[in-house]
Amino acid sequence: MKPLMVHTIFYPEDDHYVAHCLEFDLVAQGDSVGESFQNLLDAIELQTAYALETGDLENLIQPAPPEFWRMLLKSEDNPELSRGLRLPRILSNTECSVVYG
Repeated sequence: MKPLMVHTIFYPEDDHYVAHCLEFDLVAQGDSVGESFQNLLDAIELQTAYALETGDLENLIQPAPPEFWRMLLKSEDNPELSRGLRLPRILSNTECSVVYG
């Protein structure tokens, strides 16, 4: 299987940070951007492992609703967020963007 590139946006919500993977429409939260990103990577890894185990790869990619893709267009790239964090094997890279305001 070819590795995928995914897009992740981060935004504050109440008293925590949200990390949202747009290709999988998976969301995780944490007390910091880094913690929310690590929680999201764990969710992606579980989702892909389950899809591979069950052979249900068709339902693996479920894009986020359009409003989140529009948030990506308005965001600022931040490649430093993914530096040093482990990525699930299925991912070749993740493009991280932060939405301010």
